[in-house]
Amino acid sequence: MGVPSAGPRPSNRHRRRQSPVVGIILVIVGMVVLFGAGYGLSRIIQGSSGGGESASSTAATGGQTTAAPEPEPCVTVTVTPGAGLPSASQVTTNVYNATDRAGLAASTAEALQVRGFVIDKIDNDPLSKTITGVAEIRHGPSGESAAQLMAFYLPDAELVDDGRKDATIDTVLGAAFTEVAAQSEVDAAMAAPSPSPSGPGCSAPAATTGESTSPESS
Repeated sequence: MGVPSAGPRPSNRHRRRQSPVVGIILVIVGMVVLFGAGYGLSRIIQGSSGGGESASSTAATGGQTTAAPEPEPCVTVTVTPGAGLPSASQVTTNVYNATDRAGLAASTAEALQVRGFVIDKIDNDPLSKTITGVAEIRHGPSGESAAQLMAFYLPDAELVDDGRKDATIDTVLGAAFTEVAAQSEVDAAMAAPSPSPSGPGCSAPAATTGESTSPESS
């Protein structure tokens, strides 16, 4: 007859003691895995969100980056200085003397009348200005082209926009004035072709003979 067993075998008791330890380890490993998976998922979501914004931005510009605007063109063309100006018979001018030379306005008015201008008043300068140059040609917006025509007859004269309402001009003779240009010289100057920049990309042209100035700068 065999001897009864005193209890569980040692190997079984050892396995029972290991079971709680293994369970704890598995729980810890599971938590680490879950944490890593959650962190990775959050990074993926953030990356997708940023990519969506970038895609939206690209879509808003038609899938292309905005190119820098092309420069405005500027070309040089040949112009005729007298083109578009009125004839002398269409211009009414007052002739004023701003010098101490007696009779200068009257003699100059006669020369201008011979060239076709309509003469109105002949007198001393009503503004009593001291003009050291050839002349001042005073005009308003309506008389600008008339003043430009007169400038061909008085080379180096200064055009002054005084804001008058009508199309008349004042030809005010200065100290440097000598005589009215001959008609042949005027015709040649008005017909001579000259280069001129044209186009929206051109800078403002430099000042030339016959350019208007305001009364303050005269």
